Amino acid sequence: MNRYDTHLCLVSAQATPNLLPVLDDAWRPRRVVLACSAQMKEAAQALRSVIQTKGGGVMVDMLDLPDAYGYAALSDTFLNYLAEHADENIALNVTGGTKLMAVAAQEVFGSVGKPVFYVNVESDEVLVIGEQAVSQPLRAKLKVHEMLRAHGYNVTTQEQPQISRELRDLTARLIDHVASAGRALGWLNALAHAAHDNHLRAVLNPGQQDSRSLSDIVALFEEAGLLRQQGDTLIFKNEESRFFTNGGWLEAHVFEVLQSLRAQHDGLTDVAMGVRVPFAGAAGKTPGRDKNEIDVAFLYRNTLHLIECKTANLAQVGTGEDNKATEAIYKMESLLKLGGLRTKGMVVDYRGELSKSEANQKRAAEAGIAIVSGTQLKDLKGTISRLWLSRSE
Repeated sequence: MNRYDTHLCLVSAQATPNLLPVLDDAWRPRRVVLACSAQMKEAAQALRSVIQTKGGGVMVDMLDLPDAYGYAALSDTFLNYLAEHADENIALNVTGGTKLMAVAAQEVFGSVGKPVFYVNVESDEVLVIGEQAVSQPLRAKLKVHEMLRAHGYNVTTQEQPQISRELRDLTARLIDHVASAGRALGWLNALAHAAHDNHLRAVLNPGQQDSRSLSDIVALFEEAGLLRQQGDTLIFKNEESRFFTNGGWLEAHVFEVLQSLRAQHDGLTDVAMGVRVPFAGAAGKTPGRDKNEIDVAFLYRNTLHLIECKTANLAQVGTGEDNKATEAIYKMESLLKLGGLRTKGMVVDYRGELSKSEANQKRAAEAGIAIVSGTQLKDLKGTISRLWLSRSE
């Protein structure tokens, strides 16, 4: 296999194809040249940041390109660059950029006998164009926060929770009773939410006090040490316990399921929970939006997978005209933009409301969003494996 001293990369909104060869021990160059148009300046800076942090001393230069659709000007730019670096061992990564940029660059590199390679992001392999050798695998593995940074987002918070045996037992019992515990758990969600601004305390109304099903659910959380009931008042142990009760337990369950799958799938390289991503100031993002939180995220074959976890009743009216189920799908649609075109999304709905609406199922399918709803949670591990991890390793 040839190892090139310099990679000239065509910058686009998809960072992964340019990043993986640079971070791979077998492919890592000494220098990377990021060729970008004016529209891709911020994307190039984001890519440069990750390479400089994780690239093991790789130097990064920028090559300004003219109009990304001006073939003659693009060709001249590439020719001039190669003329200035004629004696260097330089190769073109032709995977990114606009199609016209890629055509111009490939023709110029070919005309002077410089190598060109293409990154197959579906299989994490490199194909050197014109060589008879088979595709060569990439072994570079990214973290969730690195993938987001490469696409222009800096993660402000990312959790790696330690789940105790008592909490695992609690979530297992809640999953076992998914068909019957929904309403009572919805009440407990509301109480935990109310306690957020009330010194970790929430008062049960008369109907809740008389509910046997709510009493049984409260007893489970009390047994796990998350809260205690004093008369008509629930008192949470601390903010972490309140958050766990207010739906955080489902995020923890999904996180644990994915961690257990890592032993079976080498391509599943990183799992994170509670990932907060600010929007303000990022390339192409809407100013004024403070942050968005990803419940659970993981990387499989360097593709970002995002999971939204819902324990509330999604049939209820949301903040606008849509119900909460529709809002959940809209939120996931916006999150799918975070990690490039290959990013995949799923909504895990404990109460099962998403699966009851044909309109929401259709909307989710059109957006490429998977839904795991109600009793399907009992085989969440199998469902994730079949949907996302079924390719040969």
